[in-house]
Amino acid sequence: MAWATISADEVLSEFTPQEKTILDGIQAGTASSLAGILTRAINEVRGAIAAGNYPVGASATVPDGLASDVIAIARWRFLIAFPALKNLQTEARKQAFTDAQAKLKAISKQEFAVESPTAGVQRPTGQWNSENKLVMRTHPVPPASTQFTGPNQEANS
Repeated sequence: MAWATISADEVLSEFTPQEKTILDGIQAGTASSLAGILTRAINEVRGAIAAGNYPVGASATVPDGLASDVIAIARWRFLIAFPALKNLQTEARKQAFTDAQAKLKAISKQEFAVESPTAGVQRPTGQWNSENKLVMRTHPVPPASTQFTGPNQEANS
């Protein structure tokens, strides 16, 4: 899976056409007012990933596996920002927000693994079978002339 950006249109796609009509009636330019809330939700998710000591991808991107959580957080915060939207604040949407918050807490405690932003990068765990840190008898030893350099000379390659 990859890391991707999430737009305000993706959050708005979670609403029915009737709900979108209500939102447009309350606030002109719903997508623009949602953009700030979405940015804060993305930063919150990226912060939890960084707190869990996982690698963080490019700016403003989140793992595909957490996209629905970002949308749930942004959607719920958007709905509670308008007191007139009580009928859109369903229990299922609140539960999705609560579940997303619990997942972020688990990520920051390293109880939930996050996919790497780049292929081939492993989780922050032990790297078994890595290169030895001590030079063993079986390792070739470089000649002394290449091991050390004087103040005015470079190592021979």
